[in-house]
Amino acid sequence: MSLTLQQVTDRGLTYRRLDHWVRAGYLHPHHQGGTGNNRTWPTRELQVADLMRRLVDAGLTAGVAAIAARAHLDGRPLVRLAPGLVLAIDTDLLTEAGQP
Repeated sequence: MSLTLQQVTDRGLTYRRLDHWVRAGYLHPHHQGGTGNNRTWPTRELQVADLMRRLVDAGLTAGVAAIAARAHLDGRPLVRLAPGLVLAIDTDLLTEAGQP
């Protein structure tokens, strides 16, 4: 799925949160010469940002959401969060439910 920065922000991710996640090292734009929309974004990083937003909104910390989002986009549907605790991400199910 290809996303634009505008689509990601339209889904509820603010430029301020995006900037915070870049500064914290959770996201990696191509060009970091500024904040917000002054950066250039690879499609993969926008996908990570979009999934991170969903996970943070569901209650995960940004750091855990970044790890889980990258693992999911690398093809691992199950992400071990702690001993005995596994997160299963099913983006197909979210799409079927009408969520972006």
